[in-house]
Amino acid sequence: MSTQNIKILHKIIELQSCIIQGRSIKAMLHKDKDFYREKTGADIIAIYVNENEKVALEYVVEDHHHFKELAQEYIFSEKTLSWDGFRENCRSHFTLDKRYHHTKDFSLMLKGLISQKRAQKLSKELQIQDVITMPFYDFANKNEIGYVCFMFQDECCIEINNLLEIQTLFETLLRPLHDKQQNIIYTRCVRIDEEFKLLTEQEKRIAKKVLEGKSYPEIAEILNLSINTIKTHMKNIFKKYQISSKIELYNKLTIHP
Repeated sequence: MSTQNIKILHKIIELQSCIIQGRSIKAMLHKDKDFYREKTGADIIAIYVNENEKVALEYVVEDHHHFKELAQEYIFSEKTLSWDGFRENCRSHFTLDKRYHHTKDFSLMLKGLISQKRAQKLSKELQIQDVITMPFYDFANKNEIGYVCFMFQDECCIEINNLLEIQTLFETLLRPLHDKQQNIIYTRCVRIDEEFKLLTEQEKRIAKKVLEGKSYPEIAEILNLSINTIKTHMKNIFKKYQISSKIELYNKLTIHP
């Protein structure tokens, strides 16, 4: 095993140990962003995942928040993107069992998902010269649970093997955090939905009030809803988390000290 491969292996072991201890994967990826960028040479690394059959831009490695802000403005501002549509668009590029797709036109990655005009404008603002896209698979190596995009803003010599090593690192970290039944990727090893990903916006508002200790009548008054509506939403929330009490809901949505 080469020195570089050993370094990647040690990094995987280090990160897995942190995840087991309950640390957030987002915080760890941010902490090691210089390592990933130095290893790949990419200016921006974006990870897209399946979140309740919708596309979620889950992790971004960049110096500033420029890409994340533009992605929110151009891609996610008008509508949520269907995971099936996004996956089929990506799959169309992976012919002959290729492990990656290379394009110099970032807008092609968004073909059919947003208008061509918006896609081209986004690509121009980002000044992307090259994009390498690689899929993440579940443990069975059958279903994509996400994709990573390595974006380069300057002409450079791209070392594909280095990108594949980082893709393997990310995939190894994300696989245990993937919930096949719920189609989400947790931010921590502990099965806690810190970001209320399973809930609608109204359900999030209600759940947060419940976690604050508010009673159903109090929540109904605050949100200007009927008590029966609150109860119906709570039944749906309990069903989504497969629980039957407020205590269980607290355990599902709260990190304990």
